[in-house]
Amino acid sequence: MHDELLGRAREIAGLVERSAQQTDIDGRISDQVLDQICDAGLIQTLVPKMYGGHELGYKTMQSIISEIAPYCTSTAWVTSFYIGHAYIHTLFPKQSQDEVFATKPNPLTPGTIAPNFTLRPEGDGFIANGRSQWNSGSSRSDYYLCCGVIKNDDQAPELRAFLVPTKECRPIRNWDVAGMRGTDSSDMELNNVFVPGYHTARVSDLLNGTAPGSLVHENPKYSMPLFPFVLGETVPVMVGAYRGAANTYAKFVKDRSITFGGSKAANKQLAQLRLGRGIAGAELAETLMRDYTNTLESMTPEKLRNPEVRAALKARVGLILEYCTDGINLLIKAGGGGAFRNDCALQRFFRDINMLRVHGLLDSDTATETYGRVLLGLNSEVPM
Repeated sequence: MHDELLGRAREIAGLVERSAQQTDIDGRISDQVLDQICDAGLIQTLVPKMYGGHELGYKTMQSIISEIAPYCTSTAWVTSFYIGHAYIHTLFPKQSQDEVFATKPNPLTPGTIAPNFTLRPEGDGFIANGRSQWNSGSSRSDYYLCCGVIKNDDQAPELRAFLVPTKECRPIRNWDVAGMRGTDSSDMELNNVFVPGYHTARVSDLLNGTAPGSLVHENPKYSMPLFPFVLGETVPVMVGAYRGAANTYAKFVKDRSITFGGSKAANKQLAQLRLGRGIAGAELAETLMRDYTNTLESMTPEKLRNPEVRAALKARVGLILEYCTDGINLLIKAGGGGAFRNDCALQRFFRDINMLRVHGLLDSDTATETYGRVLLGLNSEVPM
């Protein structure tokens, strides 16, 4: 099934490429593209077979996104998060899973686990209030993945992830940014929405691989600590952006003439250096990605629960992103003014990767600081 899904993703890639500029302009993935992604069965890659999914591994997910990312970073990002959040559904209590997967194996779930909401205990659930940002894929959704703080007078505050059907949410269409424009990562607001207890999971259990879903499914992938996987959702996107930028520059430089003098850019040593470095750099980034994939695929849940291992993986992802960003920035510098035309994909990869570079979960300085703290026997100050 791995090869079949990969072939389907490869077939969709052409449409993704042709739609990329319009995706950027519209601020969302078109229904035509998203319908093909859903119809190809890509979203349920990691969903258990008992719910109609393929129950494949992270390697398949990475391979699928690697087929899409060189053509449109935004489409790859949203697809990766749809696949990843369908997996996160399987970590919630069985009653939640039964309800979510009752009608289809591929629910579309934007959201974030940043604690943007308050949860007030009410009966067998909670009343949720608040507003979240960065909900990638908001243009099409069945549920939202959220996170809130439970405050009890006699207990310490507790972070709880929870799910809310889109019909009970108030999406706020305010996505207007310079990079990753096509992701529609809009805000969402909840006003006194009741959340059943079975649609919640302790964040500490998700991070440690002890969420309720780990007791439902025998496959050890559903007992993995969550954060290395969440970071892994982003790796094929950033690496694919570098590959796309390098391939775009290769085509661009062959056709480009120098403004003053009229000579072909391809005859210039600087262009040759940039091209060689760009293609080789993308290949090296792909090697780093495969290594991350093999690490996640080969590690047991027990080993991934080691804080030092998780901190090392977080640092690695931050540095991979920094490497891809630096590589794309070198290519855009060598592209001249023509590379910044709206119909040139190179400027889109440049905007997208630099937007990702400042993502709160992917910042290399925070990631390497965290790794250093753990190596020194100090507690991490951020999730990992």
